[in-house]
Amino acid sequence: MRPRPLPSELTSRPFSVAEALEVGLPYDRLRAGDLRAPHRGARSAREAVDLRGRCEEFAPLLRRHEHFAHVTALGLWGLPLPRWLEESRHLHVSDPVARQRRRPGVVGHRYSAASSHSLEGLPVTEPLEALVQAAADLPVDTLVALGDALVGGWSPHPRARLLPVADLQEAASRAHGRPGTRSLRRAVSVVRAGVDSPRETALRLLVVRSGLPEPEVNVRRFAADGSYLGKPDLSWASPRVALEFQGDHHREDRDTWRYDLRRREGFEDDGWRVVLVSDDDLHGAEARALVARLARLLRR
Repeated sequence: MRPRPLPSELTSRPFSVAEALEVGLPYDRLRAGDLRAPHRGARSAREAVDLRGRCEEFAPLLRRHEHFAHVTALGLWGLPLPRWLEESRHLHVSDPVARQRRRPGVVGHRYSAASSHSLEGLPVTEPLEALVQAAADLPVDTLVALGDALVGGWSPHPRARLLPVADLQEAASRAHGRPGTRSLRRAVSVVRAGVDSPRETALRLLVVRSGLPEPEVNVRRFAADGSYLGKPDLSWASPRVALEFQGDHHREDRDTWRYDLRRREGFEDDGWRVVLVSDDDLHGAEARALVARLARLLRR
């Protein structure tokens, strides 16, 4: 026997059991096989496929002052998180008034100074505050990548993109005494504008920590005759050395591959050395070989 149709207001979104009972749905209907129970007291007719979907499943259970916080908020703002965090599936929820949440799959916090914003219908901690909240639980390199993203254009949401570096510095200063402040300040000190991806962040940190001069990030370069050459991921103007990170799309997409070849030829015709870098070059022996090669090129 087919289950009784749901009321129209409950078919397109997750809902709470209390809400369903209020509109006259019998409790037996809430046990039917076409409904999931992502959390105790919640039901959904569809499977969550991403972080936002999982937050929407819990949203009907949020108390009055609660909002999504910490790394959950960072992810909702479209900022880059390590894969191990994405796979953890825990939702971080904060309430500045009531006690912390204690529920499977939910990490409760009580951040008294936290402010929230409605992000496409979900109450979410403001981006800079979420960064401060997560600082104690994230490695410094992850914090740098998040900072690079906030001052860059990675997020699709205006409140989490193209922020002045000074705003990050001020947030780190205001966080004095809170857990993770030291790591946050270290990270903010090496945040740079113009970075386009976490891999560019990792490559820049590898170069700088190896004692090499800090490269410029995504600077437009021109040939001696004034023609435009391109905008390398990282580059040094004086010795004319450019670093380009090559993700899989650079070799799998034919048009991208051909464009990369032409651009590289243009740089080399003008006397530049272009070094192509992949994921493998960021770790271990490959990273040491890359640093040694760059050192030779920069000494030319």
